[in-house]
Amino acid sequence: MLLPLTCMAHVIEVFVSDHCFTCPPAYEAVVRFAATRPDIRVIRRDFEQERAAVARYRLFATPAVVIDGRSVLYGVPHPDQLAARCDHAD
Repeated sequence: MLLPLTCMAHVIEVFVSDHCFTCPPAYEAVVRFAATRPDIRVIRRDFEQERAAVARYRLFATPAVVIDGRSVLYGVPHPDQLAARCDHAD
């Protein structure tokens, strides 16, 4: 049985580092956004520990928010930005 597109999950990875003062608000913003959308899965990643993922996505700063492995946002994302990137990926 095929599922409707609205059931397709999105993965949002939030890359953070200990010295980053905007990382906690960025992660919290993504978690709040995900709480409104059952199709979102959030993964918190340590920028210093996950060097292979950092290199794969060509990240250069934190906080970095990677949506579905394709779209990258830096800083504290606004819910409208996250919605636009997730909805565009469908």
